[in-house]
Amino acid sequence: MLSTPDPNWVRNDNFHNSFLIPYDDATEHALKHSAENGMPDIAVHPGQGKFLNLLARTIGAKRILEVGTLGG
Repeated sequence: MLSTPDPNWVRNDNFHNSFLIPYDDATEHALKHSAENGMPDIAVHPGQGKFLNLLARTIGAKRILEVGTLGG
């Protein structure tokens, strides 16, 4: 069972995401569609995704394997 996120962490994430993660219609549509179809809210957080991208670029990754796509 997932616990409720700490409000301080949520506030911190929202602050950083407000200027690090630009609004994206496609992402918003996918998240809304997933929620409407009962998919659990367990996707990688946008900030974590940016960090994973940074790590992959730093090591010069040529390929990345995603195991499981959750909502597609």
